[in-house]
Amino acid sequence: MSRSISLPETLDLSAFRRPIAGASARVEAAIARGVQAGPDVPFAGASRLLEPGGDGLTDGVVRNSDGMLVVACLTDLPGNSPSMWDWWFGWHGISSERYRLWHPEDHVWSGVSEDRRGVADLRERYVGLDSHVDERIASPEVLKLTISFRRPASFGLDQAAVDRVGTAICARVGFRGTPLNTGRLIHLIRRTDHGSEMLSRFWLGDLELAMPLVGMVLSPLLNTRQRRLRLLPDQTGLNLLRHCAMEMNHLASILPSLHQRFGSP
Repeated sequence: MSRSISLPETLDLSAFRRPIAGASARVEAAIARGVQAGPDVPFAGASRLLEPGGDGLTDGVVRNSDGMLVVACLTDLPGNSPSMWDWWFGWHGISSERYRLWHPEDHVWSGVSEDRRGVADLRERYVGLDSHVDERIASPEVLKLTISFRRPASFGLDQAAVDRVGTAICARVGFRGTPLNTGRLIHLIRRTDHGSEMLSRFWLGDLELAMPLVGMVLSPLLNTRQRRLRLLPDQTGLNLLRHCAMEMNHLASILPSLHQRFGSP
């Protein structure tokens, strides 16, 4: 298990500590519709997000025929640039105070596997890093998670195509202290006339044992429809949709001024 670095905050963040609003009426309507039974949204088709119309999803939760839960969330980011989000993912994890700016109700604690504050390239500050967090997902339970950031190419996204539209934050997610990865996420930030928009996708139930040899043998045995249905009730996906919509909208409202105050040149 990788170590965790969490430093005391030395910056004055008081101007950016603001109450968080609930999810939009659009998102709440999607939650009220409940989990939809297909059509399937396979991880193998993630590159469709790079097409002009994306993959056709906005907000909602889909139960694939293989039992996997797919959460889709669209966030408007007025005044935000893709590079601001690259900066954010390399800046916030080292301090719990920074992490709590993102969702002051659900976010509890944050640490990272390596201090990369001296790295010049914004993406290289987080790609390959493990972010360790304690957070609620729109429910009382505090989850202890590890978010392992990966290169878009490893998720089937062509880097040149990503650069043309904006940026993509990709990660494997699992429970901290265990070798089990339980899902994948992509946040694709695309430039628009007024700033950017974010297409968030979570594939929950893509199980992987991060153990050499043993994982190669056992991981396929874990990924059965029955196990996914047992481990991932519908409410898990609906809670994540609400949490994602709230945190991304909240951060979008403060990120331009936060980046102006603390961002790199």
